[in-house]
Amino acid sequence: MKKSTHIVLYSVLFAAMLFLVFKQFSNSNNVQPKKEKASSKANFINNNSTSRIAYVNSDTVSKYYNYAIKIQKTLSTKRTEAENQIKSKYFSYESLVKDFEKASPIMGDREKMEKAQKIRMLEQEIMQVEQQLSEKVTKEELRLTEEYILKTNEFMQEIGKEIGYDYVMSYRVGGAMLYANTNLDITPQIIELLNQRYQDLK
Repeated sequence: MKKSTHIVLYSVLFAAMLFLVFKQFSNSNNVQPKKEKASSKANFINNNSTSRIAYVNSDTVSKYYNYAIKIQKTLSTKRTEAENQIKSKYFSYESLVKDFEKASPIMGDREKMEKAQKIRMLEQEIMQVEQQLSEKVTKEELRLTEEYILKTNEFMQEIGKEIGYDYVMSYRVGGAMLYANTNLDITPQIIELLNQRYQDLK
């Protein structure tokens, strides 16, 4: 589940960026871009019209975007709490098994059956608790991820209009974009603007 958190966050940012791209593309015939603030190297000629395109490194954003950091910490805390509850149950189970094995030679048949039954019941309880905690953490992860997607997309709609680009793409190693000109990288600017909006939200 720890590895999936980073994958989820990367996917979240990628989805948010893609949503911005498609939305701006659909409105590009009716909306004029605002005053340009970035280098003219970020201009892209297409069908005799000038479009402004840039990208952000989603790996870097997930590392320095305060909202993403908060979600990672929250999920890490919840996983740790769940793991500690399971460890506590397992500790009780192991102690019970050790006591049973130690005292087994001098136990009567009835007492052995009772102890063995108690151990089996504790095993079932551990499995049930583990499943419940796993489902609880998964639901919380989905809830926080959805909240993150919606709010970050809202931020990016505002930022996209503010900086005046027609397209803002998402790039990461191993992603769909195989190459990106570093002159079009506006990652630091996007991180700064995202953090400003997240700070205003708090």
